[in-house]
Amino acid sequence: MMKKEMILPSSSVRSGQYAASRPPVFAALKGYCLRSKAVHSLSAFYSRLLETRVTPLQTLHLLHAQLAFVLMVFPIPFSPFVRFLFLGWFALTVAQCRRAGLK
Repeated sequence: MMKKEMILPSSSVRSGQYAASRPPVFAALKGYCLRSKAVHSLSAFYSRLLETRVTPLQTLHLLHAQLAFVLMVFPIPFSPFVRFLFLGWFALTVAQCRRAGLK
């Protein structure tokens, strides 16, 4: 009888969860957005509006949730299936905002 084992390299395992690798293009785009003056000023606006400190990464999460919400309620005749997909997308973005520390 053979013993079956699977070994993952330590770089791909982060705190018990598999770390999904992203293409370098997305990492570069995210870095550019986080350094952007527009995101920093929008983050300052959100900080004043919410009366708590909002980081640029949290600002990107809020923008993502706002985009999902607008597409979900925008009055374009989408099929009910597409509306349901937008609802799921919006729910996922809200969950990401909660994990990012926004309430």
